[in-house]
Amino acid sequence: MEERLRSHYESLTRAIGFTRAADGKAAPALALQVALAGTVAARFERLASIIGQEPWGLESIMLAVLLALYAISVIGVVALATSVYLPRNPRTGESLIYFEDIASMPLESFREQARQMDASAMERQLLGQIHTVSGIASAKMRQVRWAYYMSVPSVVFWVILLGWGSF
Repeated sequence: MEERLRSHYESLTRAIGFTRAADGKAAPALALQVALAGTVAARFERLASIIGQEPWGLESIMLAVLLALYAISVIGVVALATSVYLPRNPRTGESLIYFEDIASMPLESFREQARQMDASAMERQLLGQIHTVSGIASAKMRQVRWAYYMSVPSVVFWVILLGWGSF
């Protein structure tokens, strides 16, 4: 039983590592969008003057649509990437493994429950925590993946806007 508990603990540690990896992968997507948005903002006056020359002209409409698409893609990337950092697991008050549950218990209650817990109950809680954290890691990785996918159109729109604002 001790070897199984050690193996489960290692699995939990790996799952926690994947949540941290997702957090780390979200940061470059955010940094990219901030850098790109800064260059668009620096050229915004030039882009706005193009739209202002002939507000209902084809060039103005195309530029306004492009700016809107760019803004939507940036907002999508930022929303997905920042949501990776949001807390995911509410406390239940029942786990002697999950830190939020432990912190919500009175110390004496925690000590008593921990002393009474047998290896089988500990294994059930470890397995439950592995499952929960693995679900969190999977959701975070999925959001990071979509943030990267959505970064592609934002970069394409940015390149077009950068070219348009350079004239």
